[in-house]
Amino acid sequence: MRLKLLIPALFIILSAHAQCWQKISAGNQFAAAVKNDGTLWTWGDYQYGQLGIGNVTSDIGAPAQVGIDNDWTFVFAGWYSTFAIKNNGTLWAWGQNTYGKLGDGTTANKNIPIQIGTDSNWQSISSNINSTMGIKTDGSLWAWGGNQSGQLGDGTYTNRTAPVRIGLANDWTSISVGTSHSVGRRADGTLWAWGIGINGQLGLGTTQFINVPTQIGVETNWAFVIAGEQHSIAIKNNGTLWAWGNNASGQLGDGTTVSKNVPIQIGVESNWSKVMSKNHNLALKTDGTLWVWGSNSSYQLGDGTVINRTAPQQLSAASGLLNVSAGLSFFFYQNSTGTVYACGNNSDGMLGDGSFLNRQTPVEVFLCTGLGFTVFDDHASQFFPNPSNGIVYLQSKTNRIQSVQVYDLLGKLVLNENRMSNQMQLDLSDKRKGVYLIKITSENNKVITQKLVIQ
Repeated sequence: MRLKLLIPALFIILSAHAQCWQKISAGNQFAAAVKNDGTLWTWGDYQYGQLGIGNVTSDIGAPAQVGIDNDWTFVFAGWYSTFAIKNNGTLWAWGQNTYGKLGDGTTANKNIPIQIGTDSNWQSISSNINSTMGIKTDGSLWAWGGNQSGQLGDGTYTNRTAPVRIGLANDWTSISVGTSHSVGRRADGTLWAWGIGINGQLGLGTTQFINVPTQIGVETNWAFVIAGEQHSIAIKNNGTLWAWGNNASGQLGDGTTVSKNVPIQIGVESNWSKVMSKNHNLALKTDGTLWVWGSNSSYQLGDGTVINRTAPQQLSAASGLLNVSAGLSFFFYQNSTGTVYACGNNSDGMLGDGSFLNRQTPVEVFLCTGLGFTVFDDHASQFFPNPSNGIVYLQSKTNRIQSVQVYDLLGKLVLNENRMSNQMQLDLSDKRKGVYLIKITSENNKVITQKLVIQ
């Protein structure tokens, strides 16, 4: 009896915050996220320990909590490695440790979070295939990992298994690591790059290797910069979009597949706000619309095709968006209510929807209950029995039912039905026993949300 009383209380607590993500980071075949309650979660490919949940032997298609701590504020999913910062400013890392890119002084992989050093003033991290860089709260820049192309920026080509300071500047505001190059912005609005330049990704007009941060041009009006796999994209204070580097898949967005070794303006619009890049690009405008271009071999542009796009095109299904994150061949975006959508390759479960099915267009994967969910008391629509053995019948006396979604306690979508009908049967007999949330939308867009118990 006590357990039955606790279930509704537990449901209320979890659903108020279920899958309301503070930050989602899409990496290489996996993802990591911090919830609003400060807990840390991962899902997707497991093979190098990057999920941080110990010795697992299979991919995980839905979020799994990393430990029990609830004081995480930042997470970055890289190339089979994960980095996170706690609210006390300490840095933690796990996963693949090629060339020492975790920063713990070794090259051994780790499958649970380990603290990197003892410093308590870390602010942000960026990492890729073999190197990692971070910024501390004092504005200093640090690097570690592989350095064969000078991508650490310390003036050498020597690998580092622990963080080393890069230069003496204390005004770094952002850093982004590509395949073997890095780009960063300083507080005066200048852009800097270093590492491999063979495809022009440094933007310095050369294809040479550069092993120290070198300013791109002389302008001081840059607001944002990010490194893709072998290209770079930036936004100026006036909202214009600029790109340079490898363009084999149209990832620069200038309508061609010709690489560029200096920044070129993309289009004439002046309302760009943010870009996330891998071999494909996802960009937000100030109106919250999402634009995509570049490689599309795994549906990672979300337009239902596998056709590369050489210029930005709007993803029509998305608007009013706040956040976006690009993985190697997949992506997430988050709307103004906190609900998260995903698209692209899902071979290792990295979309987090509980399946391993690729998604050609964005699908809702995490509902942010308590933020984007309105409950209506409408007795014209009902479902029964409740509790149920898994077979549930829906009936509407007035407007037809348009769609039905069922979510588990973590807010993960476990069933989605879209068809117009006054009566409907749902088969949830393959779901584990417990409490679920059922959302019924009628043809007049009125919504009912209720608890459903499967026993």
